[in-house]
Amino acid sequence: MSTILCPFCFNKSKKADLQFRCGNVKCSGMTPDLQYAAYQGSSPKDKKGQVFTPSSGLINKLLGKTLKKANCPTCQRETFKRVCPTCHYELGYDAGETNEKMIAVIGGRSSGKSIYITTLIHRLENEVGRNFQAGVMFIGDSTRERYTKTMKEPLFDKKDILKPTQTAASNVETKTPMVIRVTFNVKNKLNAVNLVLFDTAGEDMKSLDTMSSEARYICCSDAIIFLLDPLQIKSVRQQLSESVLPKELPDVEPSYLVQRLCELHQQQLNLKPTAKINKPIAFTLAKADALFPLIDAGSILHRSGDHLGYLNLSDVQSVHTEISAYLETWLELSFTNNVKTQFQNYRFFGISALGQAPINDRVERINSLRVEDPLLWIFNQFGFIKGKK
Repeated sequence: MSTILCPFCFNKSKKADLQFRCGNVKCSGMTPDLQYAAYQGSSPKDKKGQVFTPSSGLINKLLGKTLKKANCPTCQRETFKRVCPTCHYELGYDAGETNEKMIAVIGGRSSGKSIYITTLIHRLENEVGRNFQAGVMFIGDSTRERYTKTMKEPLFDKKDILKPTQTAASNVETKTPMVIRVTFNVKNKLNAVNLVLFDTAGEDMKSLDTMSSEARYICCSDAIIFLLDPLQIKSVRQQLSESVLPKELPDVEPSYLVQRLCELHQQQLNLKPTAKINKPIAFTLAKADALFPLIDAGSILHRSGDHLGYLNLSDVQSVHTEISAYLETWLELSFTNNVKTQFQNYRFFGISALGQAPINDRVERINSLRVEDPLLWIFNQFGFIKGKK
């Protein structure tokens, strides 16, 4: 990989152009990083380790070599912290060495994106890891602490429903990615991939202008998991008891969100009106447990996908066909027609992150259903795992 895409500012840099940040908190070179603060939206008064270009940088650049460590010119301490030369975001120590893919998890307000990501990571660490002989580790303290303190502990330990994700404009953490490495053991050979996950605030999906300015990573992403809230579909709401329905939010109706997604890609990527969006997109019907009163008792959504070391292609196709049929009924043909004409590579999925509706913002037992299916399909599209019928 000759260039690296920064997952924060989305500027590309040559590996030889990466800079370093001193990690010694006692270094006399500690100073406010105005460049970092400008991109992060943080206080420029906060002191951070100085960013520098190693003295041997020019020579190594001419030789085509990439440095993985350097000595601070002030304190002479060794550092492994490589940063983007544009925004000074700290990159992984192995940036450019592993297959890195950015996946955006998007959806309207109250579609359960944060809960979905939390249960998805938990499944990756446990059941999926066992079935695929895969290991999961967090890259960087910020990802590890964010997942543990603000996601896993509240949901899995305290059984509290997570608070809605704040907008990118009000909280820089929203536009800061979580980097997770998944390592697969295939025939005693290790294949590693770094997943760069983004959790979009529902409010950032309300308008095309907001999406363009605050959610640029949607277009820069290599794949998208698009959560659709069935409880915001009018025809579904009419068939369910009002006691189980959340407040109606007219700006998150699935048809409107998909249209905004198309417009955003056409605008940002300068696509022709006849060009299809070709990245893998998993249109995922969330809160499937709430739909059980409306779907057939023999529906495939009542059971797991049984992806035992490979993607069960027959199961994926069955779910896709069934969800497509339900959406054509609930949203009329215009929704699926738009998806078919605008997207080249997509599948429909149905998941339940919790397995049951929370009561008073608490959940007694988490029994996730099919949460890994969209990601496993994307893994298959990237060539990370095999699929079998």
